[in-house]
Amino acid sequence: MAIVSLILAAIVLVLIGVGIAVGLVACALATLLVGLGVLSSSVVVGMFSGRAADGIRVFLLQCGIIAGVPAGAVCALLATSLMAELQGVTDWPVLIGGGLCGGLAGITVALVLNVMALRLQAWAALRVKSAPARASE
Repeated sequence: MAIVSLILAAIVLVLIGVGIAVGLVACALATLLVGLGVLSSSVVVGMFSGRAADGIRVFLLQCGIIAGVPAGAVCALLATSLMAELQGVTDWPVLIGGGLCGGLAGITVALVLNVMALRLQAWAALRVKSAPARASE
């Protein structure tokens, strides 16, 4: 009977290992697809608008949302777990609220980065235009 249990335990462990490997491959493919989707949609927006700045703005917004939602959800979950059981709060509303706040924070950070990039571009454009005038003097 012990040999049968040992064989079944080995089969179960192999199946669990295969399941974990398939799950990791699926996560890697999903990450690749999301990354390619963000890049391609940003390029399409930039091409249709005729301005690269619009494509960069869309890219920053999408990256801010993608990074902000999980970060906000995890921070909210950690905050509630550190605070001792506040009136029986369940995890789902905390995760949803944290995700929404994290997404809003991601959008805010993306817009701030966009403003910084536009100002840097304007500053660099002024420096490039004024450089040949100085050389001729």
